[in-house]
Amino acid sequence: MRRKMLFLIVLGLAGTVAGIPPLAEVAQAATETTITLDVAWDCRTWNYTRGLPLTEIVRGDGFIMSGKIFPAGTLQSGTPSNDPNDPGSIGDWVGRGTSTATLAEHLAHPQEPGVFWTQYFMLKDGMLVSEGWAAPAGANEAALVGATRAFRGASGEVSTAIMGTNITGCPNARVTITFEKQAPK
Repeated sequence: MRRKMLFLIVLGLAGTVAGIPPLAEVAQAATETTITLDVAWDCRTWNYTRGLPLTEIVRGDGFIMSGKIFPAGTLQSGTPSNDPNDPGSIGDWVGRGTSTATLAEHLAHPQEPGVFWTQYFMLKDGMLVSEGWAAPAGANEAALVGATRAFRGASGEVSTAIMGTNITGCPNARVTITFEKQAPK
């Protein structure tokens, strides 16, 4: 049943089969549903608020970048030659956040949260929003804090695993979103 539900969710996200209910409806039908997406971050869009290079950041400096969302399994691990603008994207991704320290401090303490950030997953049927932290060594934790349109009312957790880099020098990431059914009101 879980495998069938995941298959329906992936097809619904990709928009390849008419008549499959939107992700929000499928997610609400179960106690908990997990989906996986691939995201290609685009370093060409990376900017710190003050326009500084990474080596000059300090605690409190903000950043923003964007990328593209692909169906799970589209992006390969390692150092593939994919471009975030390659065909097959099912949505747009934006990440913005705030640094917790200088680059030297991040390097000295790679297991500690390096940024607190917001991620926006903009898909055909609506947007999912997460808030959390990420450490330089890769550890991260985020809550699914909101959603729009077909996903309205969604909550849960979001985890990100870096798979490698793309041609822009930024990561390709595998994002797992675990939806929880809302408690009755």
